Amino acid sequence: MFRLTLPGALCALLLAASPAGAQIYSWTDADGNRIFSDQPRPGASTVELGPTNVIEPAPVATRPEPVDPPSGGNASFYRELSITSPVHDSNIRSNEGDLTLVVQTDPPLSGSHLLRVSLDGVLSDSAVPGSGAAMHQLTVSNVDRGSHQVAVVVVNARGEELQRSAPVTVHLQRTSLNQPGRGGANQAPRAPAAPRAPNVPRPGAGS
Repeated sequence: MFRLTLPGALCALLLAASPAGAQIYSWTDADGNRIFSDQPRPGASTVELGPTNVIEPAPVATRPEPVDPPSGGNASFYRELSITSPVHDSNIRSNEGDLTLVVQTDPPLSGSHLLRVSLDGVLSDSAVPGSGAAMHQLTVSNVDRGSHQVAVVVVNARGEELQRSAPVTVHLQRTSLNQPGRGGANQAPRAPAAPRAPNVPRPGAGS
């Protein structure tokens, strides 16, 4: 229970501080003071409470996660999807045939998406999953020497293509298997040794 004697200017503050749904009573005491209470008494009148003002907190801005489009959709999820290295028309030396790409996405690649490499129109078997990063590195191994058109493709968990980057052309240089001087099974054949006359000992043989 509360019982307060307040000036009229503070009456609204008292009403706002009262529990929600509580009934407020008012009367004048023997000294002419205005009394407010949550307990009734003979001769008290009820005080009508106005609606309570509620201020909702401002919503927190969040970046929406990319969502796959309906079947047959052609939406672009990323403002940027590009190969930043190597640049177009680059010459790359790799005797092992490794081709490493640096890819940038904006916004960062979604956790529900995968990045795959398209080499001359054929998608690689390996894929890089989204991890919240904006920069990604992908390597394709045992690429044949010569010129190739390379792009990166965003696919979903079902393997469906969602977005494709602009292609770049690279020229891979690697040692040819037919080049002389390579050792092992791929070494160029040597000329046969000249035949020796029969029954003629080799120089230095015998005493």
